[in-house]
Amino acid sequence: MKRKKPGFTLIEMIIVLALTVIILAIASSIFITGNKVFSDSDVKSTLQVEGQTIQENLSNIGMQAEEMTSAQIQDGEVKNLTIKSYDNDYNIRYFKIWINGKKLAIDKCKNSDGSEVESSQDLSKNIESFKISYNGNLNDANCIEFIIKLSNKKGFTNVDNYPIDFKVTFRNNGLTQ
Repeated sequence: MKRKKPGFTLIEMIIVLALTVIILAIASSIFITGNKVFSDSDVKSTLQVEGQTIQENLSNIGMQAEEMTSAQIQDGEVKNLTIKSYDNDYNIRYFKIWINGKKLAIDKCKNSDGSEVESSQDLSKNIESFKISYNGNLNDANCIEFIIKLSNKKGFTNVDNYPIDFKVTFRNNGLTQ
């Protein structure tokens, strides 16, 4: 009687390898899709937090504002904007909001020309577009609408347009100290 040797046949080995490849392909596609979704939500939540910070800071300045004193607008985009407002101690301060490339920053100044900067704060490094809209002429405007678009690219994700649109009415418009 012939005895069978223990082991695998070539066909059994090919079947096992084929099943292993199919299972690995399915698992890797699930992993890649999950990683992309995670990356998308991470970038969007980062932009959402930046947008909230920008809106809170600009709203606080705008609500305490008396007037816009100057604006440099180039091709519809704001390069810098100076707002006469009040700080937390009710002192007149000039807030210079400026854009340099994709960076948005606010300088708190003692004078209107911005030469005496008390403090500076970077709000975002993901500015795609920064526009304003106001009623009447610059010095007579009693409110301002900010139209800001953020964008960021990280890993697999490219968020091109995260909009932030809000309007601020100057509460101290027409007041003199």
